[in-house]
Amino acid sequence: MYGLISSVFWGTYAVISKVVTSDKYLKVQSANASLLMLAGIMIVFFLFFLFKANTLSSLMKVSGFVLLTAMIAYIIFALKQSGLVLSPSVLFLGMLTGALWAGGMLFTFIAFSSGAEAAKLVPIYNTNTLIAIFLGITFLHELPAPDQRIKVITGAALIVVGSILVSQ
Repeated sequence: MYGLISSVFWGTYAVISKVVTSDKYLKVQSANASLLMLAGIMIVFFLFFLFKANTLSSLMKVSGFVLLTAMIAYIIFALKQSGLVLSPSVLFLGMLTGALWAGGMLFTFIAFSSGAEAAKLVPIYNTNTLIAIFLGITFLHELPAPDQRIKVITGAALIVVGSILVSQ
């Protein structure tokens, strides 16, 4: 189950990354998109750590929140200095790419710590390709050219068959 959740997170992350960086959509340069993604990653991992770390004192948790806030403020300041127009959609979608990536990684960590075998988990979470294909076709209208459709459908079918075979 954790592998499938990771797959959905990473497949969605890929499509939103395209929206953030593509000239057709938000046109955020890759260096700036990386900083936005970093902010999203930090939010997920910091919050997970701070809520799960039972041995930390209240002062340490508050210090962690202050540090997280300061780092995000620094990233936003650096992005403004680079000339990036920080619209709500750029901020939200840019940080969402990091949050989705980190969420996928977090569920992968949880799966491994629960005893999942790499040989079974990795093919399952790599079905993220199917999620990205589906979302790309559905929301970005990226229907493959007629001569490529058979290849895409065959590749997707092989991914599904492979993940079913290794998960059993």
